Amino acid sequence: MAQIVFPTSSSPGARPQESGGRLVNCFAEPLSKTAPSDRVIRRVPGLAPWGTTVRTGFRGATEINGILYSAWDGHLVKHTAAGGAGTEVGTLNGDLPGFFARNNATTPDQVFVDPDGNIATFTSTGVTNGYPSANLPSASSVTSIDGYLVFGLGDGRAFATGLNTTNVDALSFAKAEARPDGIVRVITFGDLLLFMGNYTTEAWTDVGATPFPFQRSTVITRGLIGPYAVAGFEDQFSQGLFWVAENSCVYRLSGYQPEKISPPDLDRLIEAVEDKRSLRACAYMAGGHPMWELSCPAWTWVFDITTGFWHERARYLGTRSRIDQAFPAFGKWLAGDATGAGAVGKIDIGTRTDFGSPLPMRVESAPVGAFPQRVRVARADFHFAVGTGQAAGLDPIQTDPVVEISWTDDAGVRWSNPLRRSLGRQAEGDNEITVRNTGVASRYGRRWRLDISDPVYVGLMGGTMTADPRG
Repeated sequence: MAQIVFPTSSSPGARPQESGGRLVNCFAEPLSKTAPSDRVIRRVPGLAPWGTTVRTGFRGATEINGILYSAWDGHLVKHTAAGGAGTEVGTLNGDLPGFFARNNATTPDQVFVDPDGNIATFTSTGVTNGYPSANLPSASSVTSIDGYLVFGLGDGRAFATGLNTTNVDALSFAKAEARPDGIVRVITFGDLLLFMGNYTTEAWTDVGATPFPFQRSTVITRGLIGPYAVAGFEDQFSQGLFWVAENSCVYRLSGYQPEKISPPDLDRLIEAVEDKRSLRACAYMAGGHPMWELSCPAWTWVFDITTGFWHERARYLGTRSRIDQAFPAFGKWLAGDATGAGAVGKIDIGTRTDFGSPLPMRVESAPVGAFPQRVRVARADFHFAVGTGQAAGLDPIQTDPVVEISWTDDAGVRWSNPLRRSLGRQAEGDNEITVRNTGVASRYGRRWRLDISDPVYVGLMGGTMTADPRG
């Protein structure tokens, strides 16, 4: 018998023949030394319906003093902690995703800015498009730190308000001028104010100066590829800053040093994206795992910060995750719906659908063989947590869930028709998930594909197959 090796990180390769295995809508988690295997592959968290609105085109959200404000195409909507149907706050100019900020005033000043230069202040009862201080030029991003609102401009200037006010002194600005690369985004990370340019990032700290209260501390030699390609700085995440740099690679900030974490497969995908502004990063917690997710219209990759492994995520009948701009609120992690629908979902490891739609997981193994010899495969067994059907669930997708097993003998160019095997009804703990007499693998070895769409718990812990060499 030979071990069927399932990957810990997705590795599709530039061509199918190079693949080291894939994880789609599932991730690998280490198990204890006394467990049946050193790891288990689980389904990714789903999206449980939480809030609704008649508006479409999600642009971002934030919780302020117990109210969730969400931006949509042309509108601002609010929700209470109960979720459900949202209430219209007012008209909000623009249709691009944008950025919220607030200061520390007793009644905070609340601002929304998008990269097209649309800016608005808002309360729980209304929206004022435009900004109350004429000294602020057109801004493309905003953040808050130490009670100040700080606005980033594409020409490299950053303006700061006074303390806990919207007033802007005409001289209260500084310029990111270590390199002539402008400001793509201003963000707050811990006690640092970061000016992220096209090729460099400048870290500034609050020194109490006037009229601009911040002073540059250091320069980080990586920029930001697009305004939405950074995440990890959010409140309640605290796992580090992660972003896509100008060289199409993903970095983590270690001290003041950028540390590359993306695999070559992902680097190639990022480089091939023509509109870098379509790259969207977000961060969230699920099942004790801090996740950093990067999407474009054609794909989604997710970095599990705890394990250091990557996996892919895709919606039903699509290639991109439905998670859009995840954010913390009311002790949960919520997200918009990337399909554009007027829905807010709760990211939940116990939910095995996306807004009620299937969340199909796929595991592809590395090749098993004896290159350059062919091997006969008389039997293959797959070690699942079985008996995971739900007696009171939907019949048959939850009462009698199945796995579809297929294989390829030409390095992934063509796959067999799938064979269905039961994962076991509730409490049936002795299911044999086996396929027999599947022929002779080519010199390139045998790769296996396991597909599970049924919304039940899944735990894959390995597999074996016979591999009798043939001349």
